[in-house]
Order: sequence, then C-alpha cells, then structure tokens
Amino acid sequence: MSDKGVLAKIARQPVVVRLWSDHTLHLFAADAPGAGAPDTLDIRINDMAHVERFEQTEPWQSRDDFIAAARQRIETGTSLLFSVAHADGPLLGFGIAQPNARETLYTHVGQRVLWPERTATMFGGYIHPMARGRGLHTALQTARIHYLVGTLGMRWVVSAVVSDNAAALASAGKTNAHPVAILNTRRRLGRARMTARRLDPAFDAKFVDAQQEDAAA
Repeated sequence: MSDKGVLAKIARQPVVVRLWSDHTLHLFAADAPGAGAPDTLDIRINDMAHVERFEQTEPWQSRDDFIAAARQRIETGTSLLFSVAHADGPLLGFGIAQPNARETLYTHVGQRVLWPERTATMFGGYIHPMARGRGLHTALQTARIHYLVGTLGMRWVVSAVVSDNAAALASAGKTNAHPVAILNTRRRLGRARMTARRLDPAFDAKFVDAQQEDAAA
C-alpha cells in the first residue's frame, strides 16, 4: 500500500475526522422537468420485477438486504425507486427519490437542511460494474427529475455530491440541475465550524446548523 493510501485511510478514521478534517458537500437542484431519459432505456418506477434481478457486486450491499429495503420503500410509499435493467439480464442501475421531503441530515458534513415546500431529494444511485461508463447514472438522474417535476409537480429536485467524487459531480453537470449551495464542515481539535454558501438566491432551503456565507465570498 502506498504512503498516500495509508494516509488517506488514517484520515478517514472516525477519531481523526472528529479532531481534524474538512468535508464539503455540493447541492444541485433542478426546477424544470428537462428532456428526461432516452426512450430506448427501460426505466421503471417501483417495479419489483426489476428489483429481484439485483446482483450483489459490493460487500456492503447483499441481495437479500437490497430486495428487503426496496420492498419496504415500495410498500410504505416513503420513496420512489427508479431502476433500469437489461432485457434478459441483471439490474443495471437504480436511484431513489423522496418527494415532499421536509428535512435531510447530511452525515458527510453533519448538517441538517430544511426544505421548502414541494422539494424532492435524490439519493442512493448505483450502477452495476458491467454497465458503468454508458451514461446510465445520468439517465437515471434525468428520469427522476423529469418525473418528479413534470408529473408530481415538485418545485425543486435536489441531489448532494461530496467534493472528492469527480464522476458524480460530472454526472450532475450533465442534467438540467444547477449548483445551488455548498456545505462545508471544518474540524480542528474537535471544534467544528459549519458554513453554508447559497449559490442561487431563489433556492430558499434553510441551513439550520451552519453559518451562512455570501455566495460571492
């Protein structure tokens, strides 16, 4: 393992994070439905036939756990699961949306955000390794935005991306969402300074745990 790898692993340890760390989260939001995903993709909403074709490709997500969680979301109506699958193969990707969200705690920065009325949040995006690099993550994002704004009448559709996830930042930039805020938490010897920079004045979410900074600062 390289020195860089060792240092990066140490920096992620909870005790180090609490003592000395900088975490940044970018919020993107869309307020128009956009063009949606290509018609050639078989994107479905809350479809258990798709869900049951899930294959475990990561140690943190077992097949049984994923199916159980998806079934609970669908049955309780707490959120919507968008999925895309190969005609006769496995589930290629999925993404989750929560319409009419009231607040979200973003654990990456330890900050809560209170949402204005008719706000939906997007999270949980994942693409099967065999399907990566084909634009499916972006397609699932555009499909969610199109449905949430165009069909459900959401005013905002919000997604959050950590600062070091270059692929997710690039994907968000390919949709009709635009940057609306940057959340940052800086910890030094256990003391945290939380800030929120609003980039779009029309985006009227409330950053209840952070000091708000001028977008021009």
